[in-house]
Amino acid sequence: RRAARGPQPPQRPPSPSFRSRTHRSRSAMFTPMPAMPVGGGHPSQSMLSMRPYFLAILVAQSIAVTVQVFFVLDILPGFINAIALGLGWYAYSMDMHITFICYWGMMCLINGAFDLVRFIDAAVHYGGPLLSDSTTANVQVLVHIFGPLSFLAGAYLAYSMYKGYESLDAMGRGDWASSRSEGAFFAGQQSASFRTFAGEGQRLGAC
Repeated sequence: RRAARGPQPPQRPPSPSFRSRTHRSRSAMFTPMPAMPVGGGHPSQSMLSMRPYFLAILVAQSIAVTVQVFFVLDILPGFINAIALGLGWYAYSMDMHITFICYWGMMCLINGAFDLVRFIDAAVHYGGPLLSDSTTANVQVLVHIFGPLSFLAGAYLAYSMYKGYESLDAMGRGDWASSRSEGAFFAGQQSASFRTFAGEGQRLGAC
């Protein structure tokens, strides 16, 4: 016979592995960002008033990206800028869709800031005059200045449109308030016409 053992000390749970701890710490780290507005329906008059400025910035960005890719041969940054430009043109084609305008503005801010810092870093370490007698070199310098500024201008415009949308939506006169008000009207009409336990009763088996 085996001797009866006393109460065993509680076993400690196995410590999480390094991979699980790393995954948990990475998942806990995030950038606080506001929720993107969800658009739909017809844009407001404030959005339509900014449509010419939106189109002008898109045209300027298109020229800058075209020269950056096909003339300066700055392929990878030009491709990333082209993705942001595609979002802008898509928002324009979708009747100034506020969701895609916000995505376009975020990418404009990131790409414009990185391209501007990269140009400043190259200009500081160059040590010579930026403009020279070479037309090609001057065009490259102008593209590296004009491109980031056009994208930063797009980020500012997108932020202005977002703030205008939020202020109108808070007052109930947002871009899509008309559709919501119509839905509430029909829901109120339906609820007003329906009453619980109203009407005549029916008896089962009645002749």
